[in-house]
Amino acid sequence: MFSTCTTLLSAVLGLCFSIGEVRREQGNSRTNALYMFARSLALTGAALIPVCTGALSILIAVTLAMLIVQITDGIIGILIKSKMRTTGPFLMAVCHGVCLVLVA
Repeated sequence: MFSTCTTLLSAVLGLCFSIGEVRREQGNSRTNALYMFARSLALTGAALIPVCTGALSILIAVTLAMLIVQITDGIIGILIKSKMRTTGPFLMAVCHGVCLVLVA
């Protein structure tokens, strides 16, 4: 249950962040934010499946996908020199790693 909730929480936070970006951005930046929203919506939908069905294989796949997303976000945080956008994603990546160990 911990892994399911952590994965869903991470996906929902990403979705909320992308909605904020869509509302804030204009022009080409808004288009990019809409692409980010589409991917976040898909991950959130996928993260809901194990909540509703208890499907372990889907939980593992979505948690692994979220792990990859969080590591990538952390690397982007390093590149843009943002402590918050580095620390948060890497902490979530650790949580996803722990979740994968717990369910495997």
